[in-house]
Amino acid sequence: MRRGKISVRDLVEFVLRSGDIDNRRTSPHNAQEGARIHRKLQKEAGEEYQREVFLKTNYTFANDSIQIEGRADGIFQKEDSWVIDEIKTSASAFEELEPAKKELFFAQGMVYAYIYTLQNELDSIKVRLTYFQTTTEQITYETRDFTAEDLSSFLENLMTEYSRWLLFQDNWRRVRNTSLERLMFPYENYRKGQRELAVVAYKALKTQKKLFAEAPTGTGKTISTLFPALKVLGEEQAERIFYLTAKTITRSVAEDAFKVLQEKGADLKSVTLTAKDKICFLDERLCNPIDCRYANGYYDRINEALWDLLHHENQMTREVIESYARKHTICPFELSLDVSLFCDLIIADYNYVFDPIVYLRRFFDENESESYFLVDEAHNLINRSREMYSASVTDQLFVKLTALIPKRKRKTHKILAKIISEFDLLKERSEREGWRFKHQQLPAESLINLIFQLVEQIQELLIDEKDGHQKNQILPHYFECIRFLKMSEFYDDSYETTIEISLYQIKIKQFCMNPSKFLENTLNKGKGSLLFSASLSPLDYYQNSLGGGEEPFAYRVGSPFPMTNQAILVANYIQTTYQKRADSLMQIVEAIHMMIEAKTGNYLVFFSSYQYLDQVADLFKEIYPDVQTLIQETNMNEAERETFLNRFVVNPTQTLVGFCVLGGIFSEGIDLRGDRLIGTAIVGVGLPQVNPEQELIKDYFSNENNRGFEYAYQLPGMNKVLQAAGRVIRDATDQGVVLLLDTRFNTSRYRSLFPQHWQHHQVLYQPRQLEQAINQFWLEKDTKKQGV
Repeated sequence: MRRGKISVRDLVEFVLRSGDIDNRRTSPHNAQEGARIHRKLQKEAGEEYQREVFLKTNYTFANDSIQIEGRADGIFQKEDSWVIDEIKTSASAFEELEPAKKELFFAQGMVYAYIYTLQNELDSIKVRLTYFQTTTEQITYETRDFTAEDLSSFLENLMTEYSRWLLFQDNWRRVRNTSLERLMFPYENYRKGQRELAVVAYKALKTQKKLFAEAPTGTGKTISTLFPALKVLGEEQAERIFYLTAKTITRSVAEDAFKVLQEKGADLKSVTLTAKDKICFLDERLCNPIDCRYANGYYDRINEALWDLLHHENQMTREVIESYARKHTICPFELSLDVSLFCDLIIADYNYVFDPIVYLRRFFDENESESYFLVDEAHNLINRSREMYSASVTDQLFVKLTALIPKRKRKTHKILAKIISEFDLLKERSEREGWRFKHQQLPAESLINLIFQLVEQIQELLIDEKDGHQKNQILPHYFECIRFLKMSEFYDDSYETTIEISLYQIKIKQFCMNPSKFLENTLNKGKGSLLFSASLSPLDYYQNSLGGGEEPFAYRVGSPFPMTNQAILVANYIQTTYQKRADSLMQIVEAIHMMIEAKTGNYLVFFSSYQYLDQVADLFKEIYPDVQTLIQETNMNEAERETFLNRFVVNPTQTLVGFCVLGGIFSEGIDLRGDRLIGTAIVGVGLPQVNPEQELIKDYFSNENNRGFEYAYQLPGMNKVLQAAGRVIRDATDQGVVLLLDTRFNTSRYRSLFPQHWQHHQVLYQPRQLEQAINQFWLEKDTKKQGV
């Protein structure tokens, strides 16, 4: 007999959901505010009112036993009759509540009522809906009477529908586990270090630990982590695997690895989650039933679409999701989220797990998820998580809202005027005191309170307003306010409130300098985590910054390829500090030319900024106009990136030099194998530009552990260098050169961060020595190739 459990809310919403997707009805209330209202109503109900009563029952049918559980908001006795109280809060007036929504609320109460009548042998019971309208604080009650027989019949119908989904999952899990038990490593031989990484990954997940693993480019990290994770999954240690990435291109790598494992016999269902803006069928994303036919009636059709999709597909890529979404006229993004509940592998961006606004609540609202987390290129998560846990608003946001909100909404305009006045006072103060940037440890409480009042008013407006175009213009600004409020829930001593005044706007930001504890809390919701990258040195920095917690596993894999296939050359005569930059431009151009002159081929040169890139590229093209060059532009779309990479052809007959930025789209994640790339020059040590926020990070960690400069500048910069250098050697036959153009690379501060496979690096003190070293490297390779 299979045993499982489901919450009352999840059961009811899955089986009985109906109606439309409508983002105009998003609630501004955070979980804390909702809980506060619940507690207030429960306290006012009196001493005999039982609060948050945990109820559960086992429902058995066929070969399944399902524990149905949840907490009833309240239970009390009135006139010799027991009453189950279901409390709901919203900005909508009770009379405007959609009938389908109200029935869902009552259905939850009815399941609690069924359990309570069963446990207490009652013949009848009442279910009361207590509805709190947040904008007016009006409370509405509606009560319905049920017999025990009514409730038993209701639950039987509910479980009859749900049972077919349980049967499907049960059958699929048996197929999955059998296939994973038999699954062998998909390649005939392991690369050097690959087997050891797979073993330690298996042990970490098996023992529910976190593993921080550094494995050089070309090790095969995706297969080395995904394969052991599937083996543990097949042993019923967890329900699913999240494979999390920072970039679209690395999600494609995970999809390719999944195909290889499928071909070797792994029966799995996987889904790739694509960002809403990318997968939306509309030219302008308008998530409401008036403007989008895929949102209109979505919940009436979703279960039929899921049944169809799950019975015909195993690998649900973007193309597959879009095909079935069109077939059933439903939103492709929401379809991908709904089908993920039935998938064994979910390939997605970091934010679906770590972002406090967009994370997948369906998996993580409980304290622990039955999931494993595989975090690819984990070094990217440090800056990404800072962005996730920070939020800002500007005076222009509220000026735009003032123009968009109808004049009749006087209360809303009054709140907007108060908010804008706060910004005006800040501007006056900055002019009086002579500053453009200021920060404080305390949160901007008065602004937060005003924004909370504002979003309540806008929520009411979005419900009442008939002009769809007006609503769609308001929504983006409304969501900015919601995010700002959400971040105020997390605000603690790892935050600073910053004020930045420019010519065009005043920005107030809740800036998170150290999100590690939030990452740790999220990782702890999984049953085990693998965080891996080609560059996680020093490991203690990444463990501290990524929420490693107590006693995580750490593992470092050596390079699987011959060190002699790559020349690491340090130009110890080139200074690229800001003060010396102009003096060394010609030296950099000549070093690049030495690299490309030694051998015809494709090359990349990386810089710390677009401005620096443009300076060198312009001078290079002026001196060497006949050399083909490519320039990375800002904000390149996917098609433009693909066009850029396609220029790096196999067996090139002419030299091509691409000028790119460190930490950008071409400095990691791209895979130019063989002679598609034979050399890289890295100009400077990659230090982030000095700015007020980086200085706040430096000051914060200086106080925390006396490593402020390392955490804010040196280590993030060196990671970019290592990632860019890793583009050259992708497999055992690749050969190439890496030029490190900066005297700082020859200092102990930086040499201590060189990976093991860089220990053969050469330090060159003159241009002539660099030229000789490059030529000697290729001469040795060509001689060996010719068998001389």
